[in-house]
Amino acid sequence: MKNQKDNNMEKYNILNNTSKKIQLINENNHKYPFIISIPHSGTLISENMNSNLVDNIILANMDWYLPKFYRFLDDMGFTVIINNVSRYMIDTNRDLESKSNDLLYNKNLIYTKTTFNKDMYKLELSKNEIQYRIDNYYIPYHKEIEKNLKEKLKYFDKVYLIDLHSFGKNVDADIVLGNDFGKTTSKEFFEIIKNNLEECNFKVKENAPYRGGFITRNYKEKFKNCETLQIELWYGAYIDNREFVEEYKPSINKKLFYNAQNKMKNFFDKLKKLN
Repeated sequence: MKNQKDNNMEKYNILNNTSKKIQLINENNHKYPFIISIPHSGTLISENMNSNLVDNIILANMDWYLPKFYRFLDDMGFTVIINNVSRYMIDTNRDLESKSNDLLYNKNLIYTKTTFNKDMYKLELSKNEIQYRIDNYYIPYHKEIEKNLKEKLKYFDKVYLIDLHSFGKNVDADIVLGNDFGKTTSKEFFEIIKNNLEECNFKVKENAPYRGGFITRNYKEKFKNCETLQIELWYGAYIDNREFVEEYKPSINKKLFYNAQNKMKNFFDKLKKLN
């Protein structure tokens, strides 16, 4: 009989010496002043984390399949940075100081509860384990963003960082745009983005319930000539048009997926013309 660890090894993708923690696409292509970040779609977890997970835990509510969904960005020439490590290992869209005593996942750098408020671990994480995750999975991702922003600014007077996410809750919209209520983009850029998405037949909401996370706020503050925007895509608009529950790697409605992908490709075609 297989033990729980063996079952987890089959269920989750385990990091090893050959795992690619960060994927860079078109790093040296400076045709466009855009950097695309995908921080929450990774599914890799460490052996240590896997062995400490409680039995039958479900690591739900990832930004499922976004690298596959946005794979057209490669051929289009956009610079893309993808985090292949699970947000459950460490959340790169949190402030490094977000080590709150509040156990809710949206308050912490490293979750101890799932997005469904279920306890994740058999044993409390050690300080060494937390620091290891920061050093090996959090800092490298942010170094790549910062390095690529600096490089883009050698070629353009202004650059744009677009942070791509997805969500499961039905908020009566296909897409939620977050610019921290006007703080991380110009009004002009925001309106262009919104109008272009609507022209591509997406229903768009602004800043509620997602105003943009640490990545957009941090790099807008760090780089004077950078505008940052978070784009949240509803599961029901690209995975399947249904209610999502506590589940891992939900099945894809292929017709819906490729229809939404084509619409988003049209949007990015429009975005290229802003150059």
